[in-house]
Amino acid sequence: MKIKLTIILLAFLAPNFSFGQIKLADLKVDTTITGFHFAADFQGTNVFTNDGASDMHTINPTAFSFTIAPNMKAAEAKDQFELLLSMSEQSGYKIIDIFKKDTTLKGNNAYYISYIETDDKVNYKNFVFNAFVIKDKTIILFTSGDLDNGRLSDKLRKTFYSINL
Repeated sequence: MKIKLTIILLAFLAPNFSFGQIKLADLKVDTTITGFHFAADFQGTNVFTNDGASDMHTINPTAFSFTIAPNMKAAEAKDQFELLLSMSEQSGYKIIDIFKKDTTLKGNNAYYISYIETDDKVNYKNFVFNAFVIKDKTIILFTSGDLDNGRLSDKLRKTFYSINL
């Protein structure tokens, strides 16, 4: 549910931000790190999963997505990530190991937030890594969730850092 909620939220945001100089088609991302395949385009949010489009019928697949947001400010992007965290808490998920960091990606300002959300009642555990990088006043949003007990967390993080700007 969390992955779908994230995708839906970003899909509603994307039309407001999808007319920038950088386009998703121009984004070079190393998907071989995870082996994931393109699954769907939700109004400018490109989603990748292990088995591609067939995973879109699966409940909570491990996935990552990219959205281009040229008119968004860094503070607004951080607020969106905080909103996702808040929505998880309001949905009853226990949040642990929150880590937030301002950083850089290939000389560009970047930020990430990572945490684990759990629901012991239904044996749910999601390793979340959400990040953005700013290039030429355009923000590239990356959201991901590893529902495979953290097995792909490092690979999802490396996928974000593989963005060729």
